[in-house]
Amino acid sequence: MSLPQKLSEIISAPEKNAEAWKQLILQLNKDLALVGLTEIELQTNITPDELWRGLNPIFSDLIHQKTSSFIHLLYRIDIHENEIQRLMAHDDFLDRLIHRVVERSYQKVYWRSVYK
Repeated sequence: MSLPQKLSEIISAPEKNAEAWKQLILQLNKDLALVGLTEIELQTNITPDELWRGLNPIFSDLIHQKTSSFIHLLYRIDIHENEIQRLMAHDDFLDRLIHRVVERSYQKVYWRSVYK
């Protein structure tokens, strides 16, 4: 299976890239579960807009209520502290962080498909 290299390609045409989108959602679920957030399970049939809207309150709750799980998630997904600090300089920090988490998860999916 050949996947688009960039997340933006999938977001702009999720129907055309249905398998890549499904793999991305499954990867996000796996990453969340591996840091103990098993109560969060994203449905594979959601749209990109639904994903962003759904992750926003989840990530806000994680930042404020489950900080250690959130830090573990960022470590697991491989988002470095200096990158987080750069994102924090923006008013839309949470949206940018969510995008970066989804982007890193997709990079895992993409590179796994390349080296399969």
